[in-house]
Amino acid sequence: MRQLKNLEKVEELIAGLLFIGGVVVSLYGVFMRYVVNAPASWVTEVHEFLLVWSIFLGFGMALKDNRHISVELVYDLLPKGLKRILSTIANLIGGAYSIYLAYSSVELITLSNVQDIKTIDVGIPIWITYLVLPIGMGLLGLYFFAKAYRAARGDKKELMGEVETLYEEMKSSTKPMGDEGVSV
Repeated sequence: MRQLKNLEKVEELIAGLLFIGGVVVSLYGVFMRYVVNAPASWVTEVHEFLLVWSIFLGFGMALKDNRHISVELVYDLLPKGLKRILSTIANLIGGAYSIYLAYSSVELITLSNVQDIKTIDVGIPIWITYLVLPIGMGLLGLYFFAKAYRAARGDKKELMGEVETLYEEMKSSTKPMGDEGVSV
């Protein structure tokens, strides 16, 4: 699991740098267009690629932190044993689908490389921009499988729903006041 933590740190660093790069390029584009009145044609293309790369790398980060959209109305009412089974199965399905998407994107990269497609403004080979697909989906699959493993082991953090998590956070943050907190 130590390697997974190191991978997470590298992933967060790269995604953060790509996002910051996208913001900087965007600000440069705005400055050139509205202040200097000389817009650069390449800005939109590079900005989009940097943000798309940061977003695809962010999929796995969002999953590992349970930040994806989920509907847990029924899940929160289930007993722990059933939650364990459902979480394991759901994460295995998510991991398998992510690996399928990674594999399919390799075919897309190969095809675009053979066809020698390039971007319009900058002329970057499009297969380079598509490289984020197998990387992002591979990382997402890895995190799904890690979550499935933790759910199968019965990890409390994996099995708690959003309502339960909020309740636990509220319970731990509120301390009962004794007589010393009351003044008359």
